[in-house]
Parts: sequence; structure tokens; C-alpha cells
Amino acid sequence: MKIQGGSNLLEGVLSGRPTQPASGARGSFGEVFQNTLNEAASAGSAAAPVGAGVAIRLQSAPPAPGPAVMPRVEKFLDLLDDYRRLLADCRVGLKGLDSAVQAVEIGRDELSPLLAGLPEGDGLRDVLNQSLVTAEIEILRFRRGDYLPT
Repeated sequence: MKIQGGSNLLEGVLSGRPTQPASGARGSFGEVFQNTLNEAASAGSAAAPVGAGVAIRLQSAPPAPGPAVMPRVEKFLDLLDDYRRLLADCRVGLKGLDSAVQAVEIGRDELSPLLAGLPEGDGLRDVLNQSLVTAEIEILRFRRGDYLPT
């Protein structure tokens, strides 16, 4: 848009008298604005029509794994490691293993709902999934009696 009559405005301010608008810029603001929009729309044939905006669709994103998820997974892995050490120790009886298995069950129950909230292909999701599967297998083996002395 070309601004016309800028020199008349400066002269009017300096002299203290009102200025007259330029002869080509007569009309209300709405008319001038609409004419300018029409010119811009006709100039760019590939451009989007006036008033066409970008539609924005808001979707709730799945919660990103916050800083609270990783320490919980690490704690669960520590529980599984403690269970492995107890299982390898021949001095530990089944009663000693039972408390470790119960702790693994509690950890499994707490972390299972978090698995669905993690995005596909995330490394933390893979680690958590494998840990939960391992825990489930070990719980089943212990409860089934696979570790009873023969």
C-alpha cells in the first residue's frame, strides 16, 4: 500500500494548521482496506482467498515421560536385580524369596499402567516392557513351585 500526502502531514504539524487528505486517498477506512484486500487477492492467483485461515486442530498429546517415570523404572530394575541375587544365593530359603517376589509384584502393579502412556518406539517403553515381562515370568515360576528343592 502506498502512502500519499506524507509531506502535507509534516507541514501541517509544523505550521499548526490542519492538513487536507491527498486527492487519491478519499473514502472511509473500510473502503480503502477492502480495495487493498481485493487488489492483493487478484494479484496473487495462487494465494489463498481472503479470510481463509489455517485451521488449527488441538489434540491432547500423550503425556511425555516425566522425570518421575525413569526413577520408578530404575527402582523396579533394582528390585529385579535384588531378586536375582537372592535367587542365586543358596543360603536364602523360599520365605526369604517370597518377600522379594511380593515387592516385585507391587512394583509390577504400579508400573503396568505407565506402559500405555509412553510413546511407541521409546527406549524407556521397551525397557519397561521387557522388565514387566521378565517380572511376570519370574512371579509365575515362583508361585508355580519351580524353585522348590527336589
